[in-house]
Amino acid sequence: MADGHDDRQPKYPIRAVSKLTGVSIDTLRAWERRYRAVAPSRDERGRLYSEADVLRLRLLQRAVTSGHSIGRLASLSDAALQQLAGAQPAAAAPAPAMLTLDHAAFTAALARFDSVAVDRELARLAGVMAPDHLLCDVLLPTLHAVGSDWNGRRGGIAYEHMTSAAMRHLLGSFLRFYAPPEAAVRLLFATPAGDRHEIGILAAAMLTASRGLGVSYVGADLPADQIVEAVRAAGASVLVLGVTLSENPALEGELETIVRDLPAGVELWSGGPAAESHSRLLSTRGLVFADLDAYAGQLGRLGTIGQPLLR
Repeated sequence: MADGHDDRQPKYPIRAVSKLTGVSIDTLRAWERRYRAVAPSRDERGRLYSEADVLRLRLLQRAVTSGHSIGRLASLSDAALQQLAGAQPAAAAPAPAMLTLDHAAFTAALARFDSVAVDRELARLAGVMAPDHLLCDVLLPTLHAVGSDWNGRRGGIAYEHMTSAAMRHLLGSFLRFYAPPEAAVRLLFATPAGDRHEIGILAAAMLTASRGLGVSYVGADLPADQIVEAVRAAGASVLVLGVTLSENPALEGELETIVRDLPAGVELWSGGPAAESHSRLLSTRGLVFADLDAYAGQLGRLGTIGQPLLR
């Protein structure tokens, strides 16, 4: 997932971070000065915080709100804070209701091909929104809207590609942040040969990691035999396959190979616009999901029982 996107590049002044995290400016300064909870950089105007700083502060705020002492929390690693946050009720740190995508600013940035501004507007929300809300309320609707609203305009495909690239950066950052170093259950994510649409499996991988399950993300457009070999090498319990392009002439054969050669005991979970049309084949090895909500619900059961559902 080397995408050149640096999560630790200073970006946000302290006032912006206070709004993004819900932590007051005075508290931010105290956490830094007394506990060294974060170490922002500085310029001539003051502190500058990175996306990684914002994510860490959000986790600290969630834990403090739940009754933990900042003095005990400050020395914990991001992974330990994330594990602690995962043990808290989902409602422990709700995203503020006023957080929405600034569509005017976003559209203007698209129109002038300002990828930095596009990335900044999406990253503003990523620092404080729960993964489910970020995906379902912002990222996926925005990608769909860009694909629909800009279709037919000159350069319309380029606008959509730029939005997709910004989302890949963002989802990749979340995946690196949330993914546990070790996990009892591991899922592997891929799309078959000829299918380069990876936003869906990236989104599914992010939801998976945010629930404390293991993630092996191998990406898009992979031959069936390579996907099966990756499942074996990773020791994955579930293969999550994004199936988007129904017009792909090689798709049927690729899916047949995966269904036939996938190791015994490994579930096949699939989703995407073309998965339903191949559900008779795919469902012989597992589950076909209509949307991310159905996928997220199955993750809850998988996380509870610690193993794939028996067929």
